[in-house]
Amino acid sequence: MIYFLTGYVAFEEFILKFLPFSDAIYSYLRFFGEMLIYVAFGKLVIHKLYRGSPFVKTAIDLPIIGFYSVVLLSMFVNGSPLIGSLYNIRPFARYIVLFYLVANSNLSERRITTLLRIILGVGIFQLVAGIIQWAGGPAAFDFFLPRESTLSIGGFTKEYRLLELGREIGSVYGTLGDTVIYGVFMILVLVIYLSRIRRLEYLNLLGAAVLFFFIARSYSRAATFSALLAGGAWYYFHYGWKQTLRLALATVLVFGVLLAIVNPFNLEYINPRKAKVGLVGNVTGVFSGSYVRVAQKQRLGALIGNVPTVLLNKPILGYGADQNTTIERLNMSKRSFLFKVLSKEGFKDVYWVAIFCFYGILGLGFFALIFYQLFRSALNLYRRSVNTLFAGDGSASASRVTQQIAIIMLCLVAVTVFLLFFNRTLEFRGYGFYFWLCAGLMFASDRSLPTYRPLRITL
Repeated sequence: MIYFLTGYVAFEEFILKFLPFSDAIYSYLRFFGEMLIYVAFGKLVIHKLYRGSPFVKTAIDLPIIGFYSVVLLSMFVNGSPLIGSLYNIRPFARYIVLFYLVANSNLSERRITTLLRIILGVGIFQLVAGIIQWAGGPAAFDFFLPRESTLSIGGFTKEYRLLELGREIGSVYGTLGDTVIYGVFMILVLVIYLSRIRRLEYLNLLGAAVLFFFIARSYSRAATFSALLAGGAWYYFHYGWKQTLRLALATVLVFGVLLAIVNPFNLEYINPRKAKVGLVGNVTGVFSGSYVRVAQKQRLGALIGNVPTVLLNKPILGYGADQNTTIERLNMSKRSFLFKVLSKEGFKDVYWVAIFCFYGILGLGFFALIFYQLFRSALNLYRRSVNTLFAGDGSASASRVTQQIAIIMLCLVAVTVFLLFFNRTLEFRGYGFYFWLCAGLMFASDRSLPTYRPLRITL
């Protein structure tokens, strides 16, 4: 089941497009992968309870319990609509179930390696699809477009269509249905690829450069900067802070030269959806004065507008767990620092701020603690695996796999924390599924984890 989902999720949009079903059935089939996760987890729980097998203790158990407790508390205290609240938290919750499914599965080192290879294989296919789209023009673009449909459940309408705000000229999106999702998924592929590199050789560097190029080809600036961050994080854990500092200074110097050549401060920002912009200009354009003025009503405005508004009005538990109600209450706040009237579109672009608006300081604290504990667990696992490899005992092969998955999670946590300032990365199927899969694999590879007291239920 896990093998199938690992290969299926990235192709879901593309596969469903060709099935001979109506739009209504197509829309419901988009829940297929999610339902498989719940079914597999239910079977796991029943099996463990029947056999009396214990569940493993992970470092994020208490932060997750705390976070969802705050979600419920915020919902009741603020009188948030039940359906809207569940709809709002569902995209994040579905992959927490996946995490516990994987973490509690009996996965050998060979199976963990196979799952990582599947992700790399999917990444290679996405890269090839990107080449076809880039070189093939409109015909190739139309071929990979997902089907458009609309689904209404419980008073909520969801439109399934490519790039609701348009597509950057010259960008690629593989089979993932969106250039941003393509960019962040390829970051994950880049991290897994880097984790397999033991020495910096020319072919390894060429492979990393190709992946970075196609991340930049998504025209997602957040993904492009995150790819640099992922590479820097990997380099730090392999070569230490002195070498990383030298690399960082060299990167800043090169980027400074590009800025001096392009001179964006004297240029107006060009939206790549409206006019053709080069890869370098797309990145350096964010440093232009005109872009900063635009950003004040977008992501930058959320940071310097939404945050003080919540702090002065609803600091502890936020405005409630329902997105629509929260937006209405924010717009009606007595003490407001908002830069514009908020709307549903783009509200979650700065996901850290969105969590703060929904669940206040308590919710944001537990949410941040989840990532802190993931990073801490990965770091401890990495250090132990390095010590085992250095000792050279018989478990070196297993320790190498453990070290690989630990490096993956160290880089992914750093990248995800950064990305959540720019989009709701963990709610994207093409990223959230694989992030929590890797998190589960990390704990599944740690044979030293304690377990809870086993329960046995027999009929």
